[in-house]
Amino acid sequence: MDKKILKKVGIIIVAVIVAFGAKLYFDKKEELKKEEQALGNREKIFAPMAAEDNAILQYFKEKFPERKVILACEEDITDDQLKDLLVIYKENDLTRIIAICDNGDETYYISPEIPAPVENQTIRYKNIDKEAEIEFIITGEKKGAVGYAIYRMIDGEIKDLFGENMEDCC
Repeated sequence: MDKKILKKVGIIIVAVIVAFGAKLYFDKKEELKKEEQALGNREKIFAPMAAEDNAILQYFKEKFPERKVILACEEDITDDQLKDLLVIYKENDLTRIIAICDNGDETYYISPEIPAPVENQTIRYKNIDKEAEIEFIITGEKKGAVGYAIYRMIDGEIKDLFGENMEDCC
């Protein structure tokens, strides 16, 4: 074989290897960018923690000083155009969730408590059925067991509409 042909083949092989490496590099960079965007969107997917000066949160802390707030998220869950608060809290060894609903006259209704996930709790509000009251999705885990449930306020109580593995994470 001629040296010129070998040199051209060598240049082509090097160019293909460089192009392949560059493609892998840019694909990985794009993948990392998408992951960062997904993490940034997490704040848009899950309800944010209520502000420390939230009136309902302050009411909860004054009424129940022994309960440690893990997560408190605000939303109108009773369809009365007043913001309510879901609070996931820990008291002794129990993790629970309650709804504190604004009555509109500077008083609040506190729902009966229900079990809540022990770790990595999230709250997401979503009007799944397009009916008046908004549903809320609680997710979390306990020792690696992950669960979730979809709830709605019905007759002043947090009612479980659908869930999976919540008994393993509460």
